[in-house]
Formats: sequence, structure tokens, C-alpha cells
Amino acid sequence: MNLIKKYIQKIPYYNEKFRFIAFSFGLFFILLLSTYFFKVAYSRYEVRTKLMANIDKALYIFKSDTIQFNLDSDGIIPRDESYIYKFSVSNFNSDTTSDVDLTYDVKVRTTTNLPIQIQMYRNQLPEDNDAQDILNGATNIQDSDLAWYHLYDANANYEMLYETRKTDVYTMVITFPSIYADDETYANYIECIEVILESKQML
Repeated sequence: MNLIKKYIQKIPYYNEKFRFIAFSFGLFFILLLSTYFFKVAYSRYEVRTKLMANIDKALYIFKSDTIQFNLDSDGIIPRDESYIYKFSVSNFNSDTTSDVDLTYDVKVRTTTNLPIQIQMYRNQLPEDNDAQDILNGATNIQDSDLAWYHLYDANANYEMLYETRKTDVYTMVITFPSIYADDETYANYIECIEVILESKQML
């Protein structure tokens, strides 16, 4: 800092001193701004990397369609730790990109065999401070065979425009509380957990 002061004092003209000071402050400001944007970009990259880690299933939508898949629920037993399952929804893959604008919604349907709880987060991690469960609780429904199901609906349509390659990452949190560990009522029961994705072309 002393060297800079001495250098400024040696400059004979006021205008030159002013230009040098303005240039120095401008350079310092650009350096601070660059550091800030680098930190922001890195933090976003880090969050995105965590989101994309351990994807269990990747879904691709290119047109109006219905996609369904079941979670492997054989290993669900009562415990304090929740079960985490991730899947992604994209409008492109390595070979194809959707050429139409699409909207889609996500539902989860389960049998009523086990007293499990389900939460779902879109492009967020459950531990995020602002994490929001997009499911609005379960509605009891009955099919044509008179079997009962729980239906969880996000009650929202999400857009994927064809000009932009997009991937949404969903994290499902399934809880089977450990208080049921000693309850033999559920000892031989298996829960069917089905994810349903319905896509439609935007008009």
C-alpha cells in the first residue's frame, strides 16, 4: 500500500493521478465481482452435481405420452432412516431432442399394505433450507377390481420447451417409521409404489 501511495505522489499532474486511482479502483472492483460470480457459479454447480448423483431411473419425454414404472420396494422395512429414490425427466437424450413444447405432471400411486409416508422434491435436495414437498398428501381411490390405492398428486404442470434442453431431478423420500418394527401385522406385506408421468403437447 505504501508503494502505491509513493507512486501516486510522484505523478506530477492531477488528471493523471485521478485516472490512475480510478483505474486501480475499477480493477479492484472487477476482481471482487469476478470472485463473487465464480463462487455463485461454483455453488450452483455443486448443488447440481449433488442433485444428479445416484439417479435410479432416467425418463425421456418427446411427445404426449404416459410413462409408468415401479420402485423396487422388497427391501422396505421399518427403520429410523428414510429411503431415498431419485429419477430424472428430460426432453432429450443422446440421440433425440423433443421438437415440441411439452407439459407434464407426476403422480405416485401406492397400495395400502404398509403405513409408509412419501415426500417428493423437484430440483431440490430434502435437506435444503427452502426444500418444498410437491406432493399434496394422499387421496384414497378404488380401481375397477375394487382394490384400494393411495394417490399422491403434485397438482402442477411443469413445462419443457423444445428450444431448451432440460432435465428435472426428483427425489422421493419414503419413510417407514421404526415404531412398526415389532408389529407383526406388516411382516409379510409388500407395498407396490408406482410413479406415473403424463406428458402433453402445449397448444
